[in-house]
Amino acid sequence: MDIIMNRFFSALFTLLLISVSFSTVSAQQSDYEIQQEFRAEYSEIVNQIGNAVATSELEDIADRIDDLSSEYSDHTDILNAALYPETFSARIESLRAQFNAAQQKIATIEEMNDQIDELNAELEGFRGQLTDMDERTESLQRELQESQASERQISDVARQYRESLQERDRFVVEFLMELLNRYESVDASTEGELSDAAERLDDNPIDLLKTILGEYVNYVNQATDLNPPDYLSMRAQHSYFSEWWDGVGERMTQVFDTEAPVQSQQEVNDLLSNWYSAIDNRIWGALSDSFSENGIELDNFTNADAFYNSLEDYVSMATQTSRDQNTEEDVEIYDNFSTFWNETVKAQWGDELVAGDVLTHQQIAGIDQQLDEWNVAAEPTSNLMLILFLVSVAVIIGLVIALVRNRGTEA
Repeated sequence: MDIIMNRFFSALFTLLLISVSFSTVSAQQSDYEIQQEFRAEYSEIVNQIGNAVATSELEDIADRIDDLSSEYSDHTDILNAALYPETFSARIESLRAQFNAAQQKIATIEEMNDQIDELNAELEGFRGQLTDMDERTESLQRELQESQASERQISDVARQYRESLQERDRFVVEFLMELLNRYESVDASTEGELSDAAERLDDNPIDLLKTILGEYVNYVNQATDLNPPDYLSMRAQHSYFSEWWDGVGERMTQVFDTEAPVQSQQEVNDLLSNWYSAIDNRIWGALSDSFSENGIELDNFTNADAFYNSLEDYVSMATQTSRDQNTEEDVEIYDNFSTFWNETVKAQWGDELVAGDVLTHQQIAGIDQQLDEWNVAAEPTSNLMLILFLVSVAVIIGLVIALVRNRGTEA
């Protein structure tokens, strides 16, 4: 009986030992599975965040992060041990941070895509309006060249032609300024997203700018019978473009031409240089001819400084001549220059002269001051005093002669 009982207790002990061992192994496997399943699900969510391209996709990811946090919150100790030195809560916070960054990036891309769609529509409208303006300008130019009408009618056509060019210039400037204002608020964190979105543009704004500048260069080289106001307006327009491009060119090429920004920026610089040279080759001759046609022969000049010096020398020499000669002809020369300077150069060309860096406000004021001096020198000196002096001398001589005669008679 004792033997049987001993065997029974021995079998029972063995069975209990096996049960305990099995339970321990099961518990160990359960902890391991929890850790592996968490890692797998965590990695899957990370990949989902990285691959998301739409706001709608992010909604499911947000739910998965919440579910992951809730599902494994009871296993914090097990996961902390497996993730050391990281923690379960740190991993969840990392997911949320990645999610927020992706959400902001995708929202920016979607906003930029909307803006690109709007810009494509604006570009289409811009091309249409620019074409209409070009056609009107070309029509006026042909009419101006072929016109056999009166001088007044030709003058009206020329005025309309210049106004058409100025309207086109303003239109281009306003469009480019709108483009700049559209994107200048984009900070460094979203420039990459902007570059991605910009690739969807039907027309790259940089290429559009190159086309416009190329048209300007060709127009200056091919146009005939242009007057100083035309060239001055072009020079002012060039000055604006150059200043504008110096400020935004590098950034615009980095945004809109990511493959070759340096080359693209240099191409625009070259076009601006060619445009300037084309204007520079013609503007000084046009100014000289205009002064000459109004009876004012200036010394030769080929740049802005020389132009101012020739004006200053002309007025200075004329002032000195007026002081020395003081004739009616000097008055006529003064009146002619003063009229042309005030009514044409200052009144009609003044703004463009300054905007185009041909003359400064200080230089114009300097010529005005010299004109005041010339005006004083050109005024005819009164001969009344001379006449009175000669009369006085004649009277004195007469008295002397009379006195001599009287004395001779008395003797």
